[in-house]
Amino acid sequence: MKRFFVFFAALMMGATIWAQQVFTVVYATSDDGFVNVRQRPSTKAPVLTKLYMFSHGLGSGVLRGQSGNWSKVSVGNITGWAYSKYVGTQDWYQGQGHDKLVALRDKTPIYREDFKDGSTDLLFSTVSKGTIIADQYEENEEYYILTTAHDNLYIKKTDVRVVSAF
Repeated sequence: MKRFFVFFAALMMGATIWAQQVFTVVYATSDDGFVNVRQRPSTKAPVLTKLYMFSHGLGSGVLRGQSGNWSKVSVGNITGWAYSKYVGTQDWYQGQGHDKLVALRDKTPIYREDFKDGSTDLLFSTVSKGTIIADQYEENEEYYILTTAHDNLYIKKTDVRVVSAF
């Protein structure tokens, strides 16, 4: 009976983790180098902006959700819908049992570069409270680093909590 409760508790903890949003960067995979981001999930909806290809090892937008064949994405401060067939994803959460970074508050900032100068121009995106940002990261004195081929993303240590793997 004790084993059943331990198994049930582990199952519930795992379900809670999967119910949380995961920080996922997106990029275009189309032959022409971009995909339109539209007001609604329809090819007839107005185009708000474009999602571009992988650049310097980093996508150019953030996945906010999915519905059918469409992905809800944010590019800068614009949120809309892109056809999923032409959207690639990149994330730093693999669910492999490593300690993970979890956002402490709504609009937790993620920066493009070392943010020591305080410039808001360096902001890549924000994530909601409770979002799992990564379980693959490097650590520095003041921040966590998500490493790509050429560029990095930075998260202030004070903006996240580290949740130990169970």
